[in-house]
Amino acid sequence: MANLWNDEYIGYDDSYTYPSYAPKKKSSGGWKSKYGGGGWSRSSWSSFSFEVEYSDDNSGLFVKDPINYITPTSADIKKKVKATKQASIDLIKELTRVCYLKMIDEPNYISESFADYNSLDDSDKETYQSKKPLLDSVYDQYIPGFTPLEQAIAIYLKIKNDSITGEKSEDEDVDLDKCLEFDRALYADPDINEQLELNELSKNKKMEILNKLSLIGEFGGEFKVEKDVCEKIVANSDQFSKMIMRSYDQMTMVDLYQRLLPNFDVKFLTKDLTVSVPVDRKEQKQKIIIILDYSGSMHYDDKQTWVNGILIDRFKYVMKGEAEVFFSYFVDREEQLDFQHIKDRADVINFWQTFSNEPNGGTTEVGNMVKHIANEISEKRLCNLNVDLSQEKPEILIINDGQDDINIDEFPYKVNAITLMEYNNDLKNLCNKSGGKLIEVTEDDQVYSYSEEAGKQEITKK
Repeated sequence: MANLWNDEYIGYDDSYTYPSYAPKKKSSGGWKSKYGGGGWSRSSWSSFSFEVEYSDDNSGLFVKDPINYITPTSADIKKKVKATKQASIDLIKELTRVCYLKMIDEPNYISESFADYNSLDDSDKETYQSKKPLLDSVYDQYIPGFTPLEQAIAIYLKIKNDSITGEKSEDEDVDLDKCLEFDRALYADPDINEQLELNELSKNKKMEILNKLSLIGEFGGEFKVEKDVCEKIVANSDQFSKMIMRSYDQMTMVDLYQRLLPNFDVKFLTKDLTVSVPVDRKEQKQKIIIILDYSGSMHYDDKQTWVNGILIDRFKYVMKGEAEVFFSYFVDREEQLDFQHIKDRADVINFWQTFSNEPNGGTTEVGNMVKHIANEISEKRLCNLNVDLSQEKPEILIINDGQDDINIDEFPYKVNAITLMEYNNDLKNLCNKSGGKLIEVTEDDQVYSYSEEAGKQEITKK
């Protein structure tokens, strides 16, 4: 399968085209930059960037080198997770070795240079005391992942803010049993894992996204998704619903087992019985309009891993048959909105075949996009789609990095937003005024919710 998201797209000094769902031609650049000039993308800064060299000398690792297992290199690890210190790289290497040894039921993992505790100097004894409890606990816990490296990264992401990595003060104790608790249902979910394999970034950053998904589930709950089920009692129907008895005329609808209850007479007199009533049932899926910032400043893995996790979280409701999603990228031209209707599992799979994690557009205009979408809905269409959402007024979810112009005094109806790495107070005020919420994700993965009723709340502490 071709990596369609790796294609760039044709652009000009003051205009651009969005990625089509089957990109055909690569671009040579020339897109209008949010910061002025043309053709900005992450690669534009390459002449100013530098690469940190990480050592692959494994002779000092605390865990022995297993036979028949090749320890991942620093480059292998950097592709899978954001680790910026040599100590973090070495810890992940040690964890991969332990996870492999656990897989082959080998309990003795300590390298020969650390095996005799009494002969160690003070520095090595400190290393021994700090690492052994963590590595011992790996043998007793469920660790998600299909390879030792994936499992090691899962552990590292769980404990990276704890004292084992030097981030906390030395007098703080780490509850390893609690620290290494993983939600097995989430990490083993076949729908989630299938989606992760369909996207190049998600595949490489699989454990980072899975680690974020539990948190995304927390703030995803701020934007409640539920199918609207309407039932109307009718004379004849092949559909039945359990209801509380309303009148004695419904006596014939009482199930036999209730008539055998010793207190049936009392329950009958008080109408404390359930009846099977013929109904006409209509189900209406919730409609969600998602517009994603395609500007150049979104072209960072830190932001795109959050994007993929958020989309996976919303798509789980599509796969359950509870919602439909209308998705489009956006920058600053309303006519470039190009929606994809994602209504079932097959559509979710098709979406990931062509989704792009490489935005390089120009200035964004959030207010104009929302206003245009509202006008389109009132005209019983949605830009390129012939669909009537005028009776449903679906909520709009904006995903951006906060570096956006609003240029509007009021949203036409309810709008929610998720800002990545940068906070936008104007967007927060407009979302709250419309009855919606704004979620702020900071650079250090702290998450805050802003609403009219509750004000600012930190979700990461829930």
